[in-house]
Amino acid sequence: MRSLLLFASLLLATAVLGQRKQLEKAASYEQAGMLQEAFTRYEAIHKGKPKRVEAHLGMKRCAQGLFDRMQQDASGFYLLNDLDAGDRKRSEAILYKQQMDRKGLELQVDALLDVRRRDAQLYRANTLYEQADAAYRADRFADAEELAQRSLKLNSERKEAEYLLKLAQLEPLYRQGKRAMDLELWRDAFQAFKRVTDRDAGYRDSWALLSAVRERAVLVVAYVPLFNKSVYSTNLSLSGEGQIEAQLAASTKQAILDLKSPLIMLVDRDNTDQLLAEQQRQLSGVFDDRYVVDAGKLIGARYVLTSKILRYDELLRREVEVQFQLLDAENGRIHLSEIVKVNKQEIGRGNTRTQLLERAAKRMAVRLAEFDPHKR
Repeated sequence: MRSLLLFASLLLATAVLGQRKQLEKAASYEQAGMLQEAFTRYEAIHKGKPKRVEAHLGMKRCAQGLFDRMQQDASGFYLLNDLDAGDRKRSEAILYKQQMDRKGLELQVDALLDVRRRDAQLYRANTLYEQADAAYRADRFADAEELAQRSLKLNSERKEAEYLLKLAQLEPLYRQGKRAMDLELWRDAFQAFKRVTDRDAGYRDSWALLSAVRERAVLVVAYVPLFNKSVYSTNLSLSGEGQIEAQLAASTKQAILDLKSPLIMLVDRDNTDQLLAEQQRQLSGVFDDRYVVDAGKLIGARYVLTSKILRYDELLRREVEVQFQLLDAENGRIHLSEIVKVNKQEIGRGNTRTQLLERAAKRMAVRLAEFDPHKR
């Protein structure tokens, strides 16, 4: 029994002596500045005997030393105004700290690191602003915009960069509008100047130019429905002649108004019934382009939009086919002439007639909005 106790005591003494030698070895590495090697040995001791305070303290000292080196490297780059390299080193330091946090080691952050980083950011922001200014003066507006945005991202309080960014965005639009004016592309000019004034109504003379080109770009349109008597002779569901033309007219006018386009002025909102009645009184229901043009002139429109229902069935096939045209009231020229079709696959539950006519009307309105007489 005594021999067993003696043997156990011998083993314990040997283990203690081994740990002491390991601690001494780790300490020697630490004193020599070999912090990673020292940390590895301290950690091995701590894992073998977690309650060994010296090992835990050694781990923390070495980890703090390694962390300080990383922070110093980052600070050095920031002092050289090398923001990218500094941020890379700073990211490495942050990642290392997170790893040590998981090991229960609370490392101290150098307060000067963020101060030096901010100084480097401001230096970079100033450099980017100067580059943006040079690009703007050289009419490289896209480059100027990108550089100014980067400068503002680093220093959001720099008003000069904010102003330069606005100039880089507005000046090319302003020049685009001026070029469109020279080419008499009034709608293109209007869109360019409107984008400028939406951002800054006082930018140069863009507001005055916007008003000038709008007068030339606006499409003054009258709607004149055409009556097709044959549609009623084949549709028992239609009780009164002119009823679907009147409903299509109302839907078309509403669809045009719903566009909310500043470049479309709709006239003749109230005389649809009179026009239809006049056509029916003429019996044939067929009018040539001269009648349509005259109707447009009478109500002060430069362009006349007409629609004629070619085919209609709301019971079986549930479809409508509408021919629409856009004519120039000054010379009778036909600018648009298309056929719009809507079938039962495109409508849902509810009133069939309303859905067919509203869908046809919306398609005509969209085509009207796309029309630009100055590009033809």
